[in-house]
Amino acid sequence: MAFTVTEWFVLVFSVLAIVKLVTISFNPKGWLNLVGGLYRNSMLLFLVELVLAAILFYYLLQEITIVQILAGIVLGALLTGMTFALYAKETLDWGKKLLKGRTLLNRAWLPILIWLVLSIWALSALF
Repeated sequence: MAFTVTEWFVLVFSVLAIVKLVTISFNPKGWLNLVGGLYRNSMLLFLVELVLAAILFYYLLQEITIVQILAGIVLGALLTGMTFALYAKETLDWGKKLLKGRTLLNRAWLPILIWLVLSIWALSALF
């Protein structure tokens, strides 16, 4: 069976998600060590994720609309939000730390701009 690019992304994501869940269940410190290694070079990780997101986004636009893409993002956000809700105190503490001063806007301007463009694009497609 020949996979499309989007199917390859889903295959890799699904396998990694299962490996992550199994690893966290049996060896949480091992998982934390792996993640710590990835975050040691956070700018490289950011750039790799940005490039992969752009590639996936391009191929998704060949198959579905921006509204459908945002609907998938909403599903992911809701699932993520469920997890964060279980750690409400820690999440609020982290949020307060991130929102002190203008650090969030200074550091996260590109993702914020991407969210803004995607949201406006989806609204223009809806109306």
